[in-house]
Amino acid sequence: MIHPQTLTPVWDTDTVWEESFMFMREENGVAEAPFLYTPTEILKVTSSDGATVYEEGVDWVLADGKLRLTEDSRIHAYTYDELYPKDKPAVGGSFPMNDRFLLFGEDRFFLKKQIAVTYICARGGWDGPLPQLADKELPRTFELLRGGKSMNLILYGDSITRGANNTEEQNVYPFQPCYGRMLHHALCEHYGEQITYVNTAVGGKDSNRAVAEVEERVNAHNPDLVVLAFGMNDGAKEPEAFEANIRTIIERVRAKHPACEFILVATSLPNAMLTDPKAPFWGNQRFFKERLDAIAADTAGTVVANIRDVHKYLLTRKRFMDLTSNQVNHPNDFFYRIHAQFLAGMLID
Repeated sequence: MIHPQTLTPVWDTDTVWEESFMFMREENGVAEAPFLYTPTEILKVTSSDGATVYEEGVDWVLADGKLRLTEDSRIHAYTYDELYPKDKPAVGGSFPMNDRFLLFGEDRFFLKKQIAVTYICARGGWDGPLPQLADKELPRTFELLRGGKSMNLILYGDSITRGANNTEEQNVYPFQPCYGRMLHHALCEHYGEQITYVNTAVGGKDSNRAVAEVEERVNAHNPDLVVLAFGMNDGAKEPEAFEANIRTIIERVRAKHPACEFILVATSLPNAMLTDPKAPFWGNQRFFKERLDAIAADTAGTVVANIRDVHKYLLTRKRFMDLTSNQVNHPNDFFYRIHAQFLAGMLID
């Protein structure tokens, strides 16, 4: 199921649909979370699955431009020691975080604690990266799309591209699928149903495995356009080695499909608190976008989707916990939607 609001770009709307929030109560007892934009009217505040409606004045108030929980709110608020315990937590997983641990969980572990807020705001508040139509960089793709010709769209990536922890996977409202299927839906709505879509992404893969598996996961599907999205699991890899792997994938695909074009996704960022050398996750992901830019600069038929800087911009207004489904690297529905909206903006007139 793809909700009609899913593909309305957050940078071009006066109604933000189901923005995600998660709460931590500070030592002074205050639990509050920031909005992406300043709300002029809050339309609804619900649990992430939509099952519970939270009431103004009972569960929450608007205070200093933030959503603040009341003392007796039904909305969950973690304590600092729960999110960053001194010892390994009894419930949920953990990552070492220098002198503490970071609480970690997949599936609905955090989704159950997050809420969704729909509100009205002034249009035009976004001053972060915007998608640019890629018709000059991807001429054959646009020839197929605009001409109503059949086109094979392949998504090749890691768990983020697979859509880990999305609500369709968890079988809960709003039953949102991976960003690739949302993108395919948008393309078919605009250009017609002749576009086929295959998502061969697998969780845990890095660019080394991507090179090794390119034959069965890309070439076997006769690709016309490949959304190539690796990097999150390459944090320990030198940027030069990451670039070499991406170039090798493009070369191997074009050896069999010379006309194939590529969108190179600059990965979103992991939790910057995860720098502990015992289990580092924060690493070189933040440098990969420039390496993809270098590929696009000298390789015809390629363009970069700058999700990294979209994420960096979002983090100037929201917290990592508001945008993640596992506290480490996976987006939640709200951030997955932004992935789809950005890619759609590159491909739809």
